[in-house]
Amino acid sequence: MISTPDGVIDVNGRSRPLGGPADQERLIALRGAAAVVLVGAGTARTENYGPPSKSGLRIAVVTKSCALDFTSPLFSSGAGLVATTTSAPALTVDSVRAGKTDVDMAGIIAQLPHGVVHVEGGPMLNAALFDADCVDAINLTMSPRIGGFRAPSLSQAPHALRHFTCVSLTTDSDFVFARYEKVTTA
Repeated sequence: MISTPDGVIDVNGRSRPLGGPADQERLIALRGAAAVVLVGAGTARTENYGPPSKSGLRIAVVTKSCALDFTSPLFSSGAGLVATTTSAPALTVDSVRAGKTDVDMAGIIAQLPHGVVHVEGGPMLNAALFDADCVDAINLTMSPRIGGFRAPSLSQAPHALRHFTCVSLTTDSDFVFARYEKVTTA
């Protein structure tokens, strides 16, 4: 996730203007460690997701409506798959399904390839994952830009407070990269 110090997470619906080369390098490294990328349908459409550069990496697009362009390069490449409800219509692309009327995020994650699930947002997906208690770590990039206007938060509240601890904090080209991991009680 990326944010400005004043809490802006996008410019005209896109997060890319907040980033830069250092942020893109970090994103590529995180994707390199992932078994699958999980992204909300709105983010996939707005950011114009295509096939990943990492061979074999799948991108799971979360949607209730399934109103996606299945002829887009993401899906026509075979890299895209849909994460949706059990009541969603039949699809011509790979899908995983859990939850009758709302997407059951824990059920979806259980069906994804084993390994790291790298989430790239948006805020509604982030909130659903927090609500389902499916977030183990947060990789947050603080952009050196200031938005100066009110924007949605990284996850649409409300959801229960959970405790995370900062395990890594680095800087590169005026960006701050923080990694927080969930505190578990034994």
